[in-house]
Amino acid sequence: MVLQPLDINNEPDEFPQLAIDPLGARQGDHVFFTSDTKYIQELTSRKDSPIRFSVQGILDQQPKPVKKRGK
Repeated sequence: MVLQPLDINNEPDEFPQLAIDPLGARQGDHVFFTSDTKYIQELTSRKDSPIRFSVQGILDQQPKPVKKRGK
């Protein structure tokens, strides 16, 4: 899965990242992801896995953007 990290206003933040997704998120879903190596090792059954990120949850509702101060 390709993830696009978002900032507090739902704007792209940094570069897209590759992750494994054991939950089956679909395009457009907002997900919670982690770089927890122990979790990834358990998912892949490998201690030497090159995978850095994995999806840990799918949000039920899309977060609402936070208004910037002074605007």
